[in-house]
Amino acid sequence: MSGSPRVSLLMPVHNRAHLLDQVLDRLVENTTYENVELVTVDDGSTDGSTEMLRRFAESGRFPSVNLIEHSPNRGAIASLNAALDAASGELCVQLDDDVTIETPGWIERMVEFIQLDDTVGVVTGKVVFDSGDIHACGVNVVGEAGWHERTTTPAEPIGKRQWISRVEQRVPEGEGGEIERRPAEVDSGIGCCMMYRRADALAVGGYDPNWSPVWFDDVDLCLKIRTLGRKVFYTPEARVIHHFVARRVPDRNLRERLRPRRVAAAIVRRVGKLLPQSVRRAVESRVNIDLLAHYTIPQCALLRHHHAYWRERWGRDARNPDMAEVRRRRGGTEICWATDPERRAAGERIVEAFEAMREQRAIAAS
Repeated sequence: MSGSPRVSLLMPVHNRAHLLDQVLDRLVENTTYENVELVTVDDGSTDGSTEMLRRFAESGRFPSVNLIEHSPNRGAIASLNAALDAASGELCVQLDDDVTIETPGWIERMVEFIQLDDTVGVVTGKVVFDSGDIHACGVNVVGEAGWHERTTTPAEPIGKRQWISRVEQRVPEGEGGEIERRPAEVDSGIGCCMMYRRADALAVGGYDPNWSPVWFDDVDLCLKIRTLGRKVFYTPEARVIHHFVARRVPDRNLRERLRPRRVAAAIVRRVGKLLPQSVRRAVESRVNIDLLAHYTIPQCALLRHHHAYWRERWGRDARNPDMAEVRRRRGGTEICWATDPERRAAGERIVEAFEAMREQRAIAAS
């Protein structure tokens, strides 16, 4: 890889006109890397996002913009694969259309990390919700507790989880301790902001269309890149804000439709604490009122499909993995790095090298 490899930012966009100016303004403001292009795919937007992207592409505010237009809407996975195919960079960064970049020089920091060692396959940043809570500092996937973002704790009993989204109260930014502050090897990145080698993504078939139209694709891609013998790392030096609340504001009708469910979910959660766990699980296996409080019925069906496909794809449940079976299938590979002393030590050496680089940079700046 060259000293300043070309970097392609892959951004699918669908009906984000209310956020797009903010997203693009922060991208321009904090991107100082010169050898970069934005490959954005407008996925059949009907709210004016297409026109906004056209104006941005023609404005000259960003070094290079490649706008691809899909019509009709094909889903985020198809858009990501179209952007990946069109990318000209050695490195790619997956970005969401409701995420703002908050760190000046963020690409430089991620490029430094991925160039430290040939085994570095993915670098992911710190993602903070617009509520102020931490969304993720990387993702835990291969462990007894199952899939959950780092800094969160599953709210259901380990081994009996129903939904990966159900976690204890999230941690406000600044209170995540060493998990938040220190670079670390992690199972997976998160698609809000993660960098990888384009050649690796193509070698594993890109984004799996079976996750269409959305969800699970980023973690799946990270694990597939791990099957190539690569590693995944988290760095706090690339910080983004995920505008999770703001992205829903325009759909006032949906908010009103979901309001009764949210009230019901709050009541059920309180009453549920008084019920035996076996009774709660029996009820939730049929109707999860807590999930329905946040998602539409079609979205809930999509989540069920994705959990079933994950079991088919990876041979384990995302929420309650059989670790003995995981070790039997994946032991001795980077998938099981966390239980392999030599692989853990190799990852820690890379983290230490990155921290040493940070210290040298800080000294030079002072």
